[in-house]
Amino acid sequence: MRMAFKTITFMCLLIIGQTGTAQTVNLRVTVNNLKEVSGVVFVSLFSDEKSFPIDGKEFRKLPVRVSALSASCIINDLPFGEYAVAVFHDQNADGICNLGLFGVPKEGFGFSNNFKPKWKAPDFKDCRIELLEDKALTIELIFR
Repeated sequence: MRMAFKTITFMCLLIIGQTGTAQTVNLRVTVNNLKEVSGVVFVSLFSDEKSFPIDGKEFRKLPVRVSALSASCIINDLPFGEYAVAVFHDQNADGICNLGLFGVPKEGFGFSNNFKPKWKAPDFKDCRIELLEDKALTIELIFR
């Protein structure tokens, strides 16, 4: 009888401990101002300033097939913390953000906080968002 009580107590403590440590959130990203219904919107989530906004250094990257003049996705199970989001509308679906003169994107792009860079890519702090609970974020595309 005593052994069964210890086993049940141990199992209850184990279950309580496991539910208390799973602290993740979900981020819904909606991208507006698409110029045409074609291609893919890439949503890139960065978790530190050293990697932002370098392609290939994302914490998570999701392609979203375009079926309307806005696109959205949910990034699930993110640990609490600070992040920055960069998006671009890959209109020709070639998998890259095509650049023009002086490295300016030819396709629509945007950042969290709807930060609008002037002469260079933004810094992480410009686009930083804090995730401590589920959050919805809307980004308006920029065209130059």
